[in-house]
Amino acid sequence: MSELSKSPKPIPIIAPRAAFEELKAETEAAVLRVLASGDYILGAETAAFEKESAEYLGATHSIGVSSGTEALLVALQELDVGPGDEVIVPNFTFIATATVVARLGARPVFVDIEAETYQMSVEAFARAITPRTRAVIPVHLYGHPGPIESYLCVAQSAPQPIAVIEDAAQAIGTVCTVSGQRVKAGAAGVWGCFSFYPTKNLPACGEAGLMVTSSAAHAERARQLRAHGMDAPYRHKLLGGNARLDAIQSAILRVRLRKLEEWNSKRRAHAAIYDRLFTESGILTQREGLRLPPRSRDGEVANYHQYTIRAPGRDALKAHLQERGISSGVYYPIPVSMQPVFASLGARPGDFPAAEAASREVLSLPVHQHLEPGDVERIASEVVAFYLR
Repeated sequence: MSELSKSPKPIPIIAPRAAFEELKAETEAAVLRVLASGDYILGAETAAFEKESAEYLGATHSIGVSSGTEALLVALQELDVGPGDEVIVPNFTFIATATVVARLGARPVFVDIEAETYQMSVEAFARAITPRTRAVIPVHLYGHPGPIESYLCVAQSAPQPIAVIEDAAQAIGTVCTVSGQRVKAGAAGVWGCFSFYPTKNLPACGEAGLMVTSSAAHAERARQLRAHGMDAPYRHKLLGGNARLDAIQSAILRVRLRKLEEWNSKRRAHAAIYDRLFTESGILTQREGLRLPPRSRDGEVANYHQYTIRAPGRDALKAHLQERGISSGVYYPIPVSMQPVFASLGARPGDFPAAEAASREVLSLPVHQHLEPGDVERIASEVVAFYLR
């Protein structure tokens, strides 16, 4: 037997091609339908996806855009955020949450996270409000529901209007609670913004995003902004850009939207197995600082975009898994305020202790819906072996 054949089967942290293989016939038919139509940008296919996604999310208006980043950017543009304004953002997230603010000439104001949940601290948000604060962008990080009701209460009690823009890029299908009601992530704020990057729970075969709102006026302005600010053919009312959604991506997303609940259920099932195996192994009590992902509160549901543990000796554990054919990910190794692009804002080590600690310790394990039987058990056993050696 060759050395290669003795190697363990690789387990990827995500398998974008597997979604295509699962829905190959339906996807090919949808793409061919668009190609034959000649209607490649927005059009009937995107309108249908917007309607179906709005129904799924419980939103009144849904606007397809070219990426999750553009969704956030257009949301801020629609609210007229610009130079002199401040937008509060968590310091532990993908960088786009903050760069969209700076691209408009506004100032991202970073706040720390809660150590146990990785969500933006409600208290830190409240302390960060100034007369220049125009908006806040909480992130439902890793697909776990953030305390959106608390963010809304803080925003509503501020001296001036503060728009809540939910960054739900990782949270399609996540369920929050607001005033005792179950609400899909993204549907509670002025805007909810989603990404369908190929690694997301609802993946496109390229770049794609979505914005949702309950306001017809906000929706109309966003539709204009995504198409060069046009309110009539070749009449440009607003200073917009090109953030239109391709019809082919819309068609693919329509096929996959029908599988989303099943796929999210599989992720939750995998997460439950991890939780059980790690708890039964004893490593959570034997290794100080090792923690499971946050638990959802009553009525809330995570979509487990990532299964992220707090892992002492994170880099050594990652190397241990990689040697055994198991991929893992670090989301994110550098707090946003410490990124070189934001050096001019003057953040220093120690300013955001919870975010900085998380960046040194978080490790995401494979949890996607296309894991094979036994994969989760194999991954868990290797993590346990690392900590018990």
